[in-house]
Amino acid sequence: MQAIFSIFQLPILVLNVFGFIGSAVWLLILGEWRLVLVGLLMSVTAPFLLGLASLPTVLLGGPGIFFAKRGITIGVYFFSFLASIYIAALISAWCGTVAFYFLKETAKPAFWPLLIWSYGVATSPWTYMAQQDGSLASMLAAFFAQAAFIVMMIGLAFGADLTSATQIFAAVMVLEVLFHMRLVADVQREGLY
Repeated sequence: MQAIFSIFQLPILVLNVFGFIGSAVWLLILGEWRLVLVGLLMSVTAPFLLGLASLPTVLLGGPGIFFAKRGITIGVYFFSFLASIYIAALISAWCGTVAFYFLKETAKPAFWPLLIWSYGVATSPWTYMAQQDGSLASMLAAFFAQAAFIVMMIGLAFGADLTSATQIFAAVMVLEVLFHMRLVADVQREGLY
């Protein structure tokens, strides 16, 4: 797991620090001010809307905690798996939708700034929510959202179409589910529930 974090640490840092502002300026220079405004609006409102969309994970977590307190491991794993699948699907749907919105009819000069801009718009709400929540599961989900988007960006850079790139994104999010389940197993084994 440490190797995955190491591979993506520098690209995520560069994209998070310079990408959002740099791509916005680049798009403004190209005259794409409407897309910059839409992206800013989406980035500001998305944490609230995605937070509401994430509420079913709280409902799934309740039975998981119930089973944990009674020592019923299979119940903990089952409801943790459902919650993890739901969040991975929500992240994939959000990030795929953002990518499709910004990149569906991109003119060649605007492709790269829109690709970088879509990364910022798609992943910033998850990063913000993870920072507010502070839980390891939220941080893991935000990290994998960023890493999956970078892998999707690489696929698009090498000629993948948007549908294939979104499928690549979802495949990376399957890894997030596996790592989340590993985290649940570690917590369960240490008796922290």
